[in-house]
Amino acid sequence: MQIKARSLGIAAATTFSSVYTIFALILKFFPNQTLKFIGTVHMMPKLEYIKPFIDVTFKSIIIGLISHTLVVFFLFWLIATIYNALQK
Repeated sequence: MQIKARSLGIAAATTFSSVYTIFALILKFFPNQTLKFIGTVHMMPKLEYIKPFIDVTFKSIIIGLISHTLVVFFLFWLIATIYNALQK
């Protein structure tokens, strides 16, 4: 069974970009609660030490969105291409 590499890459990139945008906006507008939640989930109680270093701007959201989306697309395209090559 062949996987359409481009379609898989687009689907993964779309899903990732949606989740990335939601999390970035939540961090932008609710930084204290978000860091507290991340600290609870990852069992890191001292995340308030890194709070001064976190500066979420709309420019950083856009740059991160574009670069991460391209990387996710390429990674899933590559995985599908390797899978298809191994299926032959």
